[in-house]
Amino acid sequence: MKSRIRPLGLVLFVVSLCIPSSAFAWGCKGHQTVALIGEKHLTPAAKKLAHDALQLDPQRSNTGTPCGTQGLDEFAAAATWADGVRDPNVDAGWHFVDIPRGGGADLIDGICSKSASCIIAALKKQMDVLKNPASVDKDRAAAIRYIIHFACDIHQPLHCTTNGDRGGNCVPLTYFKKTPRIEKDRNKNPIPDTYAPELHGIWDKEMVEGHMKAKGFATAQAYADWLDTNFAAEISALSTEPISFEDWAMDSHQHAEDIAYGDLPKLIPVDQNAGVDVKKCSDNLRIGNRMLHKHISVGQQYLDDASDVIDERLMMAGIRLAMILNAIAAS
Repeated sequence: MKSRIRPLGLVLFVVSLCIPSSAFAWGCKGHQTVALIGEKHLTPAAKKLAHDALQLDPQRSNTGTPCGTQGLDEFAAAATWADGVRDPNVDAGWHFVDIPRGGGADLIDGICSKSASCIIAALKKQMDVLKNPASVDKDRAAAIRYIIHFACDIHQPLHCTTNGDRGGNCVPLTYFKKTPRIEKDRNKNPIPDTYAPELHGIWDKEMVEGHMKAKGFATAQAYADWLDTNFAAEISALSTEPISFEDWAMDSHQHAEDIAYGDLPKLIPVDQNAGVDVKKCSDNLRIGNRMLHKHISVGQQYLDDASDVIDERLMMAGIRLAMILNAIAAS
């Protein structure tokens, strides 16, 4: 296993007919793991703040969760609420920030000022809601759920980068023996240039769950407990660092460059349209079709190379989730 951990100091959802099912960062198990780690490190005041807000009704009509919640407490069960209510007219773009490959932190302000697709701005906004005692109940109810979710999303490398490919959603590949197949909408019509498996999707779900299985963790709780113990020294140091959503996003962005793209067996260069707003995989000169013809195939070696990074990113997300809520409760 290659250790690729970086120093601690350092996708837009379209209409539901067309979105691939894999566009949820870190998947069910990853989000639940992060919430369970974060919950362990909440101060008593933060636990009360979270509990009180979770009792409130966010008043969203489509509140179905994409994940089961059996056996989870209210905090961990809320971890995937934001994916269940995702609305292209409200909050779909809050789950990511499209920092183009080859770009740096100096681009973030411009990206977030011009686009509603900015997880950094979304996290700041939801913190302000919870800090403000005058916030109405439905906004506080949504804010706690968004924060639990977005603290995880911002640590998924492909949620903080793009190569004109929707954060890797338009990079079809063979994952172990599963070859790319055209995606279809709810009416069984092919979605042009859109395939699964794809790079973003395997980082969201298959790689996390495959890594957990290899380590013998049947539940998110078991994985969270192991991460909390295994990274005890790092957690102690991390907990004293300042909250900086920009730094966290750039760290994820660099991991995408170094690992998610960098460890692929075939080079994907920085696209000439890396910063273009790509709504679907048929955009950007049919980026999905162009990437399909690279015939990329990954398996055990790629998973092994990424496994330490998966552990680190989920651990950091959980600790930083606690840091956010602890800071709100103390304000």
